[in-house]
Amino acid sequence: MEKVNHQKIIISTLLKVLLMIVIIFILNSWPNIKQSFSGNAPPFNYWLDHSFKISNLILILGFGGYFYYKDLTDQKELIEKAKNTNQQ
Repeated sequence: MEKVNHQKIIISTLLKVLLMIVIIFILNSWPNIKQSFSGNAPPFNYWLDHSFKISNLILILGFGGYFYYKDLTDQKELIEKAKNTNQQ
């Protein structure tokens, strides 16, 4: 009997959330990034203040939960399919 690999699901979810954090940071900081190309870089704490707002943190937590739930249900479904295939 196969078991759900929670460690694999957690690592996968964390990687997806980290990628989402990077994308949100880049999208929210794009004007500052463009400004830094010309040599006028604002302080880093200014970038963080505009990138990580409560709404973004809620979005990150919500999608993190969704990614975990989706991977968990997908893995359970694969285990059920494997059981049904072995029984036939």
